[in-house]
Amino acid sequence: MQAHQKINHFPGMAILSRKNNLGMGLMQFRKEFPGDYEFFPITWSLPNDYADLIAYHECRQQGKAQTFIVKPEASCQGRGIYMTRNI
Repeated sequence: MQAHQKINHFPGMAILSRKNNLGMGLMQFRKEFPGDYEFFPITWSLPNDYADLIAYHECRQQGKAQTFIVKPEASCQGRGIYMTRNI
């Protein structure tokens, strides 16, 4: 690069700018500081967190159907997002 040029990206920003990486990072903070990180919904990254999702679903299931929002890992502008009640 030349002295007058600028970049609009910071090294490592993909870790925060991708929703799957941001969700995993926020969940790590929630586990370390539970009272401070309750401002976002619980997030699972499948298939890695499948056991946690099943445990959550079994714990919360009290005759009331739950709705989950499914977001694909590498998509943008809302493409591929859907809602389901079926794990």
